[in-house]
Amino acid sequence: MSIRLLIIIPTLFATLMIVFLLGYLGPIDPVTILRSQWAAQGVYLNEEEVAELRSQYGLDRPFHEQFGTYMGNLLQGKFGYSFLDAAPIWPRIKRALPVSGALALGVIAIMAFVGIPLGILAARFHNTWLDYSIVSGSLFFWSIPPYVLVPIMLIVTVLWLDLMNVPRGWKGIMHPSYFVAAAIISTRSLAGIIRQTRGGILEVLQNDYVRTARAKGLNEVLVMTRHVARNALIPVVTSLGLLVDDFMWGAVFVDLAFNLPGLGRLFQQGLSGRDFNMINGVVLFTAGLTMAINLIVDLVYPVLDPRVAYD
Repeated sequence: MSIRLLIIIPTLFATLMIVFLLGYLGPIDPVTILRSQWAAQGVYLNEEEVAELRSQYGLDRPFHEQFGTYMGNLLQGKFGYSFLDAAPIWPRIKRALPVSGALALGVIAIMAFVGIPLGILAARFHNTWLDYSIVSGSLFFWSIPPYVLVPIMLIVTVLWLDLMNVPRGWKGIMHPSYFVAAAIISTRSLAGIIRQTRGGILEVLQNDYVRTARAKGLNEVLVMTRHVARNALIPVVTSLGLLVDDFMWGAVFVDLAFNLPGLGRLFQQGLSGRDFNMINGVVLFTAGLTMAINLIVDLVYPVLDPRVAYD
């Protein structure tokens, strides 16, 4: 376990360096975006003023100097300031975290209380109409990208079913827009959870101890929950630990469509404005969160299977 903890540091360093390098090599920088925004307001900068602004932000320095300065600030707990409005990055991430965290919990709840039971049902009634319906339905929703699913769900819930008004901002976890947003983000991951649960259950059902439990006359519910599900859920738990990536991908579109002040919106703002400090901060925080969740998943393994042990 100590080795896993040590691996996190170089992994975060490599992730940040790659993202930083992509921004450095990009054809457009924050000064170019600022220049176009100010030009739209009637303020025009000449080439000398643009060069001075780049020098002020340190964008005219070589990569190793820019990256070294950023790492030095990061080691002091400073995520830097936005290139576009000079606001500090970390307070914005802290304000966005509760919103994204609440959505993430909703997605995990859907995975646990919808995806896993549906996978168990599909395996229990293998090669029946129920199995085919669950698997094909999950694959159908998996094939729809978030930027297509978001407007469809809004049309259905707002115009057809009249379940809510057009979502504008964060309304809390009890508002219908919260459940709709969490459902949209979870659709792609839900198909994977259902298929992995189904495959794991079918594999475990072939074991001798399951046949023995049934031969002893145990209730089918006890056989599925006590002897089958627990042993089949280890790969499913692994998938739950990798949901952060899918969550960020879907959260970008959901935050924009629902006008939510979450991490996805911050990331989109950073990309559109080439705000490198914003992009680096969100990516670094998300990467660290992903590794922390997967570390927790590793700690859950021995609970599901006592045969798994860590040095």
